[in-house]
Amino acid sequence: MSEPAQAYAQLLEAWANLWRAGFDAVWENYQLWSCSTPAYFLGQSQVGQTPAEEIWRAGRVRLIRYRPTTPQQHPRPVLCVPSLINRYYILDLLPERSLVKYLVSRGLNVYMLDWGRPAPADAATTLDEHLTGYLAQAVAAVQADTQAGPVSLLGYCMGGMFVAVYASLFGAQVANLVNLAGPIGYHDEGIFSLLTRAEWFDPDRLVDTYGNVPAELLCWTFQMIRPTSHLLRALALYERMGDSDYIRSFAAMQTWIFDQVDFPGEAFRRYVKALYQQDQLVNDRFTVDGRPVHLRDVTCPLLTIASEHDETAPCRSVAVLNDLVSSRDKTLLTLKGPHVGMVAGSKAPVHLWPPLANWLVARSG
Repeated sequence: MSEPAQAYAQLLEAWANLWRAGFDAVWENYQLWSCSTPAYFLGQSQVGQTPAEEIWRAGRVRLIRYRPTTPQQHPRPVLCVPSLINRYYILDLLPERSLVKYLVSRGLNVYMLDWGRPAPADAATTLDEHLTGYLAQAVAAVQADTQAGPVSLLGYCMGGMFVAVYASLFGAQVANLVNLAGPIGYHDEGIFSLLTRAEWFDPDRLVDTYGNVPAELLCWTFQMIRPTSHLLRALALYERMGDSDYIRSFAAMQTWIFDQVDFPGEAFRRYVKALYQQDQLVNDRFTVDGRPVHLRDVTCPLLTIASEHDETAPCRSVAVLNDLVSSRDKTLLTLKGPHVGMVAGSKAPVHLWPPLANWLVARSG
C-alpha cells in the first residue's frame, strides 16, 4: 500500500473510531435515560386519548366510535381500517397528532376498527375471514348504528388494500373510498417486495413453524430496513433532551413502534404468497371466498393518498389504484413524508389532514 493510501486508511479508521465512541456515549446515555425517567413511558398513558365508545365486538376485534365535536354533523359515517399488525392509535396518537380528533372536529362521524391482539388460535383465521367476516361485520355495525346506508371507508397501510378489495366486492355498501398509503401493486421497488421474493422467502415454513408470525420478528424486520434508525433516533433525542414537547412526541411514537401485534398465520401466508409474490390484485387473479376481485368494479368516489418518500408502501404501489378503478370521481394526492410521518408527524396537520377532511366532508352530506 502506498504511503498516501496508508495515511488515508488510517484517517478513515480514526474517523470510524471517533464515530463509534460518540455513538457509544449517546447510546449509553439513551439507555440510562429510558430506563430511569418516567418521561420515556408517557406514551403508554397518553396515546389514543380522543373520547370513544365501543359499539361492537367479535372476539379480539372491536369497533369504536368517535362522535363529532361540532354542532353541525355530516351524516355519512367514516370507518377507518388500520393495518392488521399495527395498533390503530397511530391515527389517534396524541391530541395534537390525531387525525381522528381532526376529523371529528370537522363534524364527521368516525368509527375505528381495532383488530386487537391475536391469540394462538387466530393462526387459523384466513385473510378472507378478516375481509368478509370481521370487516363486513364492522361495516354492518356502523350502518346499524347510524342508519345512514353506505359508509365511507378509509384504509391506512394494509387497511388500504382491505377497503379497496371490499369496495370491489360490496360496492353497494361503500359510498366513498380512501386509500391512505395502502399498497395495491406489490411488485415494486420497495424493500418489502424485495425481501419477500419467492426465490428466497418461504412463508409456508415461517407459518408452519410459528403459527402466528411473532410481533417481535415483524418489529425488528421493520427496524432493519434502516439498521441505524434506532441509533439516529437516540441521537436526535440526546440533542433535544431539554425539549419537553419533543420528548412527549418521541415517547408516544416509540410506544406505537414497539406495540406491534402478531400477524395471524394463515392470513400472513396468503398475503405474502398471493400479493407480494404473485401480485394477484393488479393482475385480476385475486379471490376472496372464491369470488374474483376486479378493482375495475370500484365505481364510488376514490381518494388515493401516496407519498414519494414512503419505503413501506412505495408511491407507485399505492397510486396504481387510481388507474385500475372505474370511478369517475377520483383524486390522487401525492405527499412527501414517510409512511408514518405523513399521518402522525409534525407536518401531517398541514399537508394531510385538511385535504383529506375536505374531500370527505364534500361527499358526506
